Amino acid sequence: MADKVELEVVTPYKAVFHDFVDDVVIPGQKGQMDILPGHLPLLAALDVGQLTIRGDGKERHFLIDQGYVEVVDDRVTVLTEACEGVDDIDIEQAKRILEKTREELEELEKVSQTEEVEEEMFAKHRMALKRQRMRMAFAEEGPEE
Repeated sequence: MADKVELEVVTPYKAVFHDFVDDVVIPGQKGQMDILPGHLPLLAALDVGQLTIRGDGKERHFLIDQGYVEVVDDRVTVLTEACEGVDDIDIEQAKRILEKTREELEELEKVSQTEEVEEEMFAKHRMALKRQRMRMAFAEEGPEE
């Protein structure tokens, strides 16, 4: 299928997607990447964001977590910590998790006023907050066009 790429999306828990598609748009840590048939080999880190899959006149959108993408011989493998469709996100639960994540970051900032807190802890909490904000936006507003 020279006019298609084989896409596989895998999390630590399950294989989420496997099919031949026309185009894949992936959120890389250095910006969005558009993978079309004939793409050069690639190994890149992923950021939290929207994965867009186009094929057979349809478009599907998923929210993915950090991970990696490998492209070799028109085969695209996405390894990510999490992958959710817009319909998979419970908005009320997402709001609760977002609020809890904000509170945890605020508490960590208060603790850092009197104690030394490793920057890695701040980075971990900031990434969790970014992830939850993306989930909320994805669930409430739908996919980016």
